[in-house]
Amino acid sequence: MRKLIWLGLMLGAVNAAEMPPEEEALPPHQLPTVEEAIPAPVKALGAPVAIEFKGGLELAVSGASEEVQRSVLQGLNHLHGGWEFEASRHFAVAMRADPECLLAHWGMVMATLVPTPETGKARNAAVDRMLELLEQGKGSKLERGYVYGLIKYLEEGPVSAGEAFRKVANEFPNDLQAPMLSALFSRTGYDELGSPTPDQERAEATLLALMKTQPESLLPVNALLVIRAEGANLAPSLELARSLCQRAPDYAPYRHLLGHYEWRCGGHKAASLAFGRATELYDLWLKANRATLADCPEWAKAECYRVVAMASLGDFETAAAAAQGLATTPLPEGRGQSAGVRMMLWETRTLPARLLMARGKPGDAARALAALPNPQSLKPYHAECMAFWWIDALRLVLETQRLAEAGKLDDARQAQEALSFHGTQMARAQQMALEIGERSAWTRAFKALEVLAYETRGKLSLAGPKAMRGAAYNWFRSAADSQRYAVMLYPPVVMSPELVRVGHFQLQDGKPGTALELFNETLEFYPNDISALEGARQTYEVMKQTANAAAVAERIKKLREQ
Repeated sequence: MRKLIWLGLMLGAVNAAEMPPEEEALPPHQLPTVEEAIPAPVKALGAPVAIEFKGGLELAVSGASEEVQRSVLQGLNHLHGGWEFEASRHFAVAMRADPECLLAHWGMVMATLVPTPETGKARNAAVDRMLELLEQGKGSKLERGYVYGLIKYLEEGPVSAGEAFRKVANEFPNDLQAPMLSALFSRTGYDELGSPTPDQERAEATLLALMKTQPESLLPVNALLVIRAEGANLAPSLELARSLCQRAPDYAPYRHLLGHYEWRCGGHKAASLAFGRATELYDLWLKANRATLADCPEWAKAECYRVVAMASLGDFETAAAAAQGLATTPLPEGRGQSAGVRMMLWETRTLPARLLMARGKPGDAARALAALPNPQSLKPYHAECMAFWWIDALRLVLETQRLAEAGKLDDARQAQEALSFHGTQMARAQQMALEIGERSAWTRAFKALEVLAYETRGKLSLAGPKAMRGAAYNWFRSAADSQRYAVMLYPPVVMSPELVRVGHFQLQDGKPGTALELFNETLEFYPNDISALEGARQTYEVMKQTANAAAVAERIKKLREQ
């Protein structure tokens, strides 16, 4: 309590007159040990191996030895490269070597900023130790500035943190890290039309300026690509992503980032290769460190994206076989609360079903339903991971679609009602997801469920009387309007562009001109999407534009030959 009040005074959030009488103070808080501030998964592995970071971060670290200096810099470079777990291992080395190194503790908190049940207690202990070291005056003025920025984030959120780091950057104009952190915390992304917000533009301008003043460093390049990754048009930045991997070809997070840019720009083959290389590098790391997939969620993330890229090429059978292999990969035992196992439960276990849903051939709903994990197999993880909410939602979506396809409309409507109820209950579980560190996965799944619920209602309406076709169109259009780009360098949850479904609907309704506009609109959002190209080809044939139909058919052929 005294520590928190002191912190409020430092930040100007508490007036000295508001200090409680000394007799009201709680007993002194016992400072956690260094070992308590290191997550158990980090302690379970051996010492990390240092790697060369071309154009990496260089700064003077207030530490007791050269080992501390090296370990903190390794951690910082991994942190800015997007590999938080590996960063935490190097910070742990520095903390053990020098328990009074402020920057090592700051780095550990940053690397575990979004805690899980496996890291939460250690992160809190690292925060306590960091605040104690700050109160003792440890670290340089610059390092204490980093801590104040992090405190602002923990107490007030990213906007205040961005402003705090901006002030640090102004005081230390030659520092690279503070302006990068200011940009990363203050950026606000893109609006509904895909245009960058004013804060996003300022963040990008900051990073572009750093790239000019420090052209040898790859970190501002990576940061810029990360904050641009959710934009509507990634093509202007594609060459930058390629150059990043040319300069640092063996860093797995950079390969994953390149794969994302290639896929979003329609280079599905190049994306598949980039994700494949990322998983190879993660495999090497797993073997070298005798780690398990519980410690490397990035592996599963890259593999899922690789499968999506293969499917985007039109190679469904190869993608489906790879997805099945991923879905049956054994889960590391006793690690249900780990980031890796959670990634596998949310993403890989549902991948075969979601692939079949995207293909959408007659009978695929039933096949996808059979591909989902058995409910009994998920029960041991109910207390550790909320993925079963998402898997049960998919089960209801697919059951509704299967029944509608079979013409059992009354049963399908009952399944639809069950899906609506499940969605309501899932919405109420949002706070629980936040508390156990699964807010991101929950949000991705819930937004995807919204799209699938609209789509399912459209299919149910389409299976009914002809008078319901208008309602079907409205549901399909709502699904398309709700679909958004995947965030945080994840592959899409709903793999098929919903606009394609709307286009086929218009084509069947005798409106080829409108259908063609929709297929072309899809291609603006998802370049080289095979389903949209096939729709355009069919539409040209209906319109008797044989030359255009042949040109699109040739384009599809070349894409598939990749």
